[in-house]
Amino acid sequence: MSEKNLTPYFLAIGPLLLVGAYMNWPAADVIGNRGMQSLADASDTLMPLLIVATLGTLMVLGGLYLLIGEMMHNAIGLNKQLLSLASVLVALTMAFFIVGMGSNVSVINAEDAKVDEADESFAFESEEDKVESQNIAFETGNTVWQMSPVTWGLSMILVGLVSFMIKRPESAMDYAMPALMPVGTLFLSIPIINSPTLFGNVFPIVLLTHLVLGGLMLAGKLAVPRASSTDE
Repeated sequence: MSEKNLTPYFLAIGPLLLVGAYMNWPAADVIGNRGMQSLADASDTLMPLLIVATLGTLMVLGGLYLLIGEMMHNAIGLNKQLLSLASVLVALTMAFFIVGMGSNVSVINAEDAKVDEADESFAFESEEDKVESQNIAFETGNTVWQMSPVTWGLSMILVGLVSFMIKRPESAMDYAMPALMPVGTLFLSIPIINSPTLFGNVFPIVLLTHLVLGGLMLAGKLAVPRASSTDE
């Protein structure tokens, strides 16, 4: 059991959980007051979905982080430096997601908080105070999330680039990991293009790419590329 490799399992299962939660999240493509209110209106049913989303995020990004660690095991020189940068970017992406999800938790939990104009602990001063607090939390989460496609996309580009430099593709299967480069580049461009519709189309593709890598690794069709001692 101790010899089990979690990387392909995380890469294959994590995207399924995350995309399922994303497709059912009421504020996935809504911003401002309407986005906050959509969370508040469905607050009674969102916490289980949020737990699934958090677990999916930790698994898919954790799988990518573990994949980078395996590639770094025998890497040297430039390859190891690029992979080190990729691991930092994955860690930042995970932090962005956790903070963003935490902001949504604040919005959801505030719906059950008391409103009391008296000086009472753990109570909002007024209904307006509660709504303002929820809006601030929601917008904070949106602000943090804006950078996640950049850090995640860059990490994918670096992993794909290193895998390409380690082993030039000789068959169709050898293009699986280098394919992270164009997908990561597209994901990276989302904040620049600033199109919620495009994000809704690209994000599932990003998750599908991770799922395919995990599935191929589980099927024994894809091995983690390792740099040889002759790599510079």
